[in-house]
Amino acid sequence: MKIEFEDFQKAIVLHQKYLSGEEGGEQGNLKQIEIFAVNLVGVNLRTINLESATLKRALLCEVNLEGAFLKGANLKKSILEGANLKDANLENTSLIGVNLTRTNLRGANLTNALMENVNLDNAVFNKTTLWPENFDPKKFGAIFVDE
Repeated sequence: MKIEFEDFQKAIVLHQKYLSGEEGGEQGNLKQIEIFAVNLVGVNLRTINLESATLKRALLCEVNLEGAFLKGANLKKSILEGANLKDANLENTSLIGVNLTRTNLRGANLTNALMENVNLDNAVFNKTTLWPENFDPKKFGAIFVDE
């Protein structure tokens, strides 16, 4: 479902209000939206629903996606450098060509995610992080942390 940029921005603003407890805020539900090359650098999107969303070539540096629901999303060629994906559901997500440098992947669910040409330099993960079958995150630069 394609969404106009203005409508996308409104949903993000309402989600920000929801997270800060402001009146009129509502949790973001952007399930199945399609938007390309959007810039969300540093935005707090904790717990947002982006199930099956298409966010190709998105600029998501330093974004907070802790606990976000991204199951089946397409983030192909997006930049998530320094992003917080702690406890995010990225099951079946397309992460082809994605930059995940310095991301927090503690507790993230990446089961069956497509992770071709992914950059995990200095990304951190722990024992609760779930990876695609036969995927070795250390080969791509990720660091295991025991916490």
